[in-house]
Amino acid sequence: MRPSPTLVRPLRRDQLRRIHGLWHRWTGKLELSREADRELRHYYIQCFTRGNVLETLGLTEADAVVVIDWLAKLVRRANSRLNQAAGTAGRHGYPERTRLPADASARRALWACASALGMDRARLDQFIRKRYAGVGLQGLDDLRTMADLNRVLWGLKAILRRKPEKRLDHQTFKWAA
Repeated sequence: MRPSPTLVRPLRRDQLRRIHGLWHRWTGKLELSREADRELRHYYIQCFTRGNVLETLGLTEADAVVVIDWLAKLVRRANSRLNQAAGTAGRHGYPERTRLPADASARRALWACASALGMDRARLDQFIRKRYAGVGLQGLDDLRTMADLNRVLWGLKAILRRKPEKRLDHQTFKWAA
């Protein structure tokens, strides 16, 4: 027996968790009070559902799909701007609009390139000091932002490109940081 098309299914628990997770990923940096966060979330739910639903628990299963799609799109947009800023930080011609901290994946890429060149920590510190002292970098401990880390990573990758016998597999350092 098929369910009636007019049957309205209530919001599922997994959908509620997904909505809250996406919401906090999107608005987490605002540091709103609990009440302000709740009011803002309900305002957006009202907008996403064109005024049909006034609060999160009033969502139906179908409404939740719409809200999840919108929130996922907003999170993707915010992340793409952050990722683009991380990838261009420190590059000539790209002003550093935000100071992004160096992340773990960029550090892994840096070590993959350094390892391919046979560098240990001491040699990498020496490389940084020799080539990047003019911009204030004396060693690994000074690589705090994506701009600093990218600067060194691009230098290592340029050396790798010039030395075909020491080249890494392309997939290892595909993502520049």
